[in-house]
Amino acid sequence: MTTVSVITPTYNRAETLPRAIESVLAQSYGGFEHVIVDDGSTDDTAAVVEGYDDDRIEYLRLEGNNGANVARNEGIRAASGKYVAFLDSDDEYYPRKLETCVAALESLPETYGGVFHGYDIYRGEEYLGPEATHEGRVTRSALGEANVPGSFITTTVRASVFDTVGDLDEAMASSQDYEFYLRLAREYDLYGLGTILARHYRRADSISLDVAARREGKTQLVERHGDVLTDRRHAHHHYLLGLTHAKRGEMATARRELARAIRLHPTNPFPYVHLATCVTPRTFAAGMDAKRLVKRLIGR
Repeated sequence: MTTVSVITPTYNRAETLPRAIESVLAQSYGGFEHVIVDDGSTDDTAAVVEGYDDDRIEYLRLEGNNGANVARNEGIRAASGKYVAFLDSDDEYYPRKLETCVAALESLPETYGGVFHGYDIYRGEEYLGPEATHEGRVTRSALGEANVPGSFITTTVRASVFDTVGDLDEAMASSQDYEFYLRLAREYDLYGLGTILARHYRRADSISLDVAARREGKTQLVERHGDVLTDRRHAHHHYLLGLTHAKRGEMATARRELARAIRLHPTNPFPYVHLATCVTPRTFAAGMDAKRLVKRLIGR
């Protein structure tokens, strides 16, 4: 019997998709289906999926490249599980991911729409550090301060929540996960699991380096959820924009965004670090290394 449906949107990720699929097949919990939604790939994605002889894998192909949330929504509509989990095609689960999340959801009351956990961050084979979580309840007010769950890879939700809060927002230019969590939290609480259950890989073509998408996503978030977003959250937007500009070598613009972040939320130490080191690409890289070291030491 299918208890949890894993939804994987993919576009031209034939090289990394096997890693994602095999991490699902290696789960300690067997009551799953893996719905892979091919968003119009032009590479060997179909052949990769066909190479796995497992009835728990379902392959859907969309015409054209429609966007990750369109693909996720198609997967959700095709899913038969009581719970829905997400896995991007260049990431991977650790073996006890589904077992741990299903057990937590089974033990929680229906007022909790989903659970989430921490994850390790890699760039290729380089370990960049953990994105850890604290154990306990997370409300909408907490989400107004920060995207506490983070990437979709962290969350497993009750399938019934989509009947209440609707589909994922296909118009979002960025912050697709955060917008959904804010909408979910209007009706439900979330529960954080204080453990790391997945591995996320950063890529050079990530949407996080698209300044226009970041700015448009922020505007959309304010339009949809401006009533709950705090100065701390607005500061984080400018902080991320600062890092994005710095990674693109646009140091003057980066410093302006980091200064705005500090004015809005002066107790966060990281913008100060990057503002001080945002002089050249080399000094900026040193600041990033320092931040990663601190985050490893404090387990964040």
